[in-house]
Amino acid sequence: MPNSQLQSKVYPVPQEHQQHLGSSISYENMKMTKSRLEQAKNVGNMAEFDRKGGEKALKWIDETLKTDRDSIHGEKKIGMDTGRENQFIQTHEKDKSKNPTKVGGLPKITKGNVSRKIMSNKEVYNESFESEINNIIYLIEYMNNKNSQIL
Repeated sequence: MPNSQLQSKVYPVPQEHQQHLGSSISYENMKMTKSRLEQAKNVGNMAEFDRKGGEKALKWIDETLKTDRDSIHGEKKIGMDTGRENQFIQTHEKDKSKNPTKVGGLPKITKGNVSRKIMSNKEVYNESFESEINNIIYLIEYMNNKNSQIL
């Protein structure tokens, strides 16, 4: 899925890459050029790879795209960490046809990054007592089988 904030963005090309890429290149053309460079490199078509700029052009494209994508991701991540909702998805209306009261089971707190859960305030909701309940049931059954009492 293309990054909507980068679509139609035009990048100035450094002097050393202008003979292969032109004086400027759009985000879409940059992605296509990157894909073609990687494909040519992977299949060993070095003539095509060198004609499109070679390793230096591929490195510049990778760094440029990574820098822009990381800056947008960082901005969205900071927004989520500070409490803004729907930073990584488009604003939308909830689907009312779904059954909101249906429970899909107990969530497991061992899944996911704990610091991420704490930052998003979801750790409170993800406390799963499933394993503790299973341990209590086992203890009760064990005590019933032994006819023992807890002192």
